[in-house]
Amino acid sequence: MATVDVRIPQLGEGLQEARIVRFLKAPGEMVARDEPIYEMETDKAVMEIESPAEGRLVEWTAREDEVLPIGAVIGRIDSAAHLIEPQPLPPFQPEAEPARATPQKSAVHPIETVAELRNDLLPPKTRARARELGISNEQLAAHAARVGRKLMPADLEDLRAQTTIERAMAASEGYTDMAMPVRQRTLIHRLHSGQSGVIQATLEMPLEWSAIERARGSIKEAGGELQPSQFILFAWCVAQASAEHPQFRRAMNGEAGIREYFHLNLGIAVARPGDELMMARIDSADTLGLADFVTEAQRNIQAVRSGADQASQLMQVSLTNMGTTGARFGIPVVAAPAVATLFVGTPYHEAYPLETGGVGFRKTAHLVMTFDHRLANGIGAAAFLVDIKARVEAIDSQIGPLLGQSE
Repeated sequence: MATVDVRIPQLGEGLQEARIVRFLKAPGEMVARDEPIYEMETDKAVMEIESPAEGRLVEWTAREDEVLPIGAVIGRIDSAAHLIEPQPLPPFQPEAEPARATPQKSAVHPIETVAELRNDLLPPKTRARARELGISNEQLAAHAARVGRKLMPADLEDLRAQTTIERAMAASEGYTDMAMPVRQRTLIHRLHSGQSGVIQATLEMPLEWSAIERARGSIKEAGGELQPSQFILFAWCVAQASAEHPQFRRAMNGEAGIREYFHLNLGIAVARPGDELMMARIDSADTLGLADFVTEAQRNIQAVRSGADQASQLMQVSLTNMGTTGARFGIPVVAAPAVATLFVGTPYHEAYPLETGGVGFRKTAHLVMTFDHRLANGIGAAAFLVDIKARVEAIDSQIGPLLGQSE
């Protein structure tokens, strides 16, 4: 069998890694040379990558959403298959998600992706000896990269001694080495590629949170199926304000162009177990009445908590909520093509002077926004925050009609 490796190509100077977006072909399918077979994302764009050869796709050795270095092997094609009389193939059955081409692992050598990337440097006998010596796939692949040649079983003794020393150090110093989770690498990739060229600026504005609490109390007292959290009520105010501030529905269009979208796709950061961060998305959020907004937000947030990341290229504004953590203040980051990220901190009782003398207390929360200075300037950003503040502080007087409830 003549096998051709499918590699992540170098398509631009300085590119070091790319994210696998999705596979367009499944193992077992015939592919033509120059036919698109997968999509990848770099800091420049999402693009279709063409097959390097004609033949049958044998396997994918990487996973969708995985971030890998340029030149990494992610699949293999049997280039001689088109010369043989085609045989009927059983229908492809993905293991989990019907829309995904699931990577096929070898039953004899079930190694991790990082080792498969160095498969030409790691013969099966070497991998088998490494397992006997307790050398991890990551250590094996890293050692092959350092020496820059094919490793044989005899080459593993030095690595075994090094591994023994590292384990002893870990035991004495109290630490554990581990691989970064795939989703965290994906998040880092998005942030790293999206922050290239962004001019970040930050503004902070306090807002009175009491109206949100009163609105939530009125909804709870009235009963009904819709029971939005205080944060979802706040998020709706942000979406409504965006309709009056078009610069927060924009994205860069090349180096000197601006694209202004008719509507806002709002992102909401959702925390998952293990300090994992994923995004829920509400499409055309500025067009939704409160009841529809609450329904959409609750459904999408629940989907993300179940593991369905909804992050996309088009989320112009994202929200991050620290209301339950005790953190009052934070500086968020923004990554293109988003124009802004808003942080809302834990509400707290703030003292203020009464007009009649004495001191009163009110519930206050800090709203902090980081925005891309290429798309919005300070005055416009401050006006956006003022509009959000006004809507939040008046929401309790409007909540009944907004949800279709009688006063």
